[in-house]
Amino acid sequence: MSEHTLASLASALGAPDPALLDALLDGTTEAQLVAKGKHIASSRVLTDVRRLYALAYSFWESATVAQKETLRGFSAELLSVAVHQAIALDAMLIEHEERGDSRGASRATRDAALREAFEKALTLRDQAHSILLKVAGNAAAAEEEVNQAVGTAEDPAALARGLGALIALAKKYVDEPAGPVKIRAEILRLDHDYIAKIEAAADTLATTARAASARPAGEKVTQGSLDRADGVNLMLLTHIISAFENAHEQDPTIPRLVPISTRRMFERKVKKKSSDEGSAGAIS
Repeated sequence: MSEHTLASLASALGAPDPALLDALLDGTTEAQLVAKGKHIASSRVLTDVRRLYALAYSFWESATVAQKETLRGFSAELLSVAVHQAIALDAMLIEHEERGDSRGASRATRDAALREAFEKALTLRDQAHSILLKVAGNAAAAEEEVNQAVGTAEDPAALARGLGALIALAKKYVDEPAGPVKIRAEILRLDHDYIAKIEAAADTLATTARAASARPAGEKVTQGSLDRADGVNLMLLTHIISAFENAHEQDPTIPRLVPISTRRMFERKVKKKSSDEGSAGAIS
């Protein structure tokens, strides 16, 4: 049995481009997704995707070139989208089931962490801005370059962009060959240690911002949003099961991915072959 978890699969596959999910959902309405997901419990969906995605990944990693060529309709990118949507569903289900003060306390903790990270990053940004202006010198073009880099701090994303631009500029100044800029950087103690400090603050800001924005403050996971997430996961699971099923029919060494907890959602109405057999029999 595969030891892969959704988390380990996500780590191995990497984060998918958001445009991939948009493309896969294109043409599917919200109502259709909700309708597809409302007939099954989220826990059942998660039970199957954990097992089947681990099996799909393990096979894909060891598949031959010929097997991969046959396994059309499947890709590591598709699996990455599916795995990350499964993780999102798992998080939604946990939050939906959590009630009372614990969730509120968790939200408050994330918000407090973001405020602290934002203030620290903003303070460092202002300090770095001041130092870089002095290192850049008195030329108008140099001053404009620094002021353009600093950007705004209207939200964590904007502040992070400004920090990134200042970091890039600071590295350029520190790595300057011998000359006035190099000398000013040294006497003002603009060095790689200081740049690393700014980078650490920027990383912390980005991490806490992602955690805080995982669910807008005050918004609860409704049954409707869970049903939609179930629908998305079932749609992606259908793509993957179908790809393996069709490939297995061409090459039996490619496994079938057999759903168990969600099997009733995948029951296919097998057409009677009598008409086809009759037509075949009529050929002389």
